[in-house]
Amino acid sequence: MTTTTTAYTSEKIIKSLGYDDPMDAARQQARMILLGRRARYEAEIHKLSKKWGTSLKELRSQYETVGEESFRRDDDYLTWQWYEDAIKHIDKQLEVLAGKTQL
Repeated sequence: MTTTTTAYTSEKIIKSLGYDDPMDAARQQARMILLGRRARYEAEIHKLSKKWGTSLKELRSQYETVGEESFRRDDDYLTWQWYEDAIKHIDKQLEVLAGKTQL
């Protein structure tokens, strides 16, 4: 009986998965992580939109109204705005990974 031994290296494993260049594998992994984050942020935005029954623009208008304060609404507005900004940032990162632009 003969035992076969295979010497695994990161490069061999990555190549066996269809990537000639390890950097291509890293780009694809980064892309998947970013798309996952983007989807999670979009889901949170959807929840906030349903909760308030309005758009970010309308919530911003309420937030900026002088003499009117709602801690819950204000916190949700700031959270929503953060998600919107994060999605824009992720989109720019995805463009860089696709080779379309540079940050």
